[in-house]
Amino acid sequence: MYIIDLDGKKIEVTDLDLAIMQADDFRHYRVTKPSEYQRYLYKYWEDFYQKLLRIKDA
Repeated sequence: MYIIDLDGKKIEVTDLDLAIMQADDFRHYRVTKPSEYQRYLYKYWEDFYQKLLRIKDA
């Protein structure tokens, strides 16, 4: 299965449960003074995680 990320790239997901676990971990990483890029990463991983959950629920 595939996910289209925020950059429009097609990402192949081969292990849905592992991908959900990893995306969940990544979306919780935070720094004290986030840069613009780090704020983008927060948004990216939250979006990716939600898309994975939608696939699992389907």
